[in-house]
Amino acid sequence: MQILAISDTHGSYLALEQAILPHPDIDMIVHCGDGETELNRFITVHPEFAERVWHVRGNCDPTQHSPRLLVLDLPHGHRLAAVHGHEYMTGDLTVNLARLGHSQSCDLVLFGHTHRRTDTTVDGIRIFNPGSAARPRDGKPPSFGLIDVYPEGFLTSHGDLKSPHYSMF
Repeated sequence: MQILAISDTHGSYLALEQAILPHPDIDMIVHCGDGETELNRFITVHPEFAERVWHVRGNCDPTQHSPRLLVLDLPHGHRLAAVHGHEYMTGDLTVNLARLGHSQSCDLVLFGHTHRRTDTTVDGIRIFNPGSAARPRDGKPPSFGLIDVYPEGFLTSHGDLKSPHYSMF
């Protein structure tokens, strides 16, 4: 199974298309917040992806329709938790996200909000941020993430988006 993680598109429909459309056979897409409007448009324009798209609410999303926390069962007994991340910023973010993972019996936690790529393991929990697909804050290009799920764990990578539409802030 392969998961495409994306976050912080902040109105950039083009970023969504550039990240997702080259992966037509992706098993699951998880948007980690701040992109509800363009994600809804993407699903309308590309309904073939609708059943594979999951998302959480970010601090800049306009409605309260999306959940704050998403927990999904994955193959091989793995479990994924996804949050935007802004509610876990007090203290050490990755430690707080590892605690969340343990509390939900998840071994993978996806998050956004920081606009910075992250890929680390804390207390046995894989913590992954795909970075921002529209407005990175880490000096790197806009990005998304790919997570391959195997019996023994996860193989993760970040992909760059080569788009002229982003700005750093």
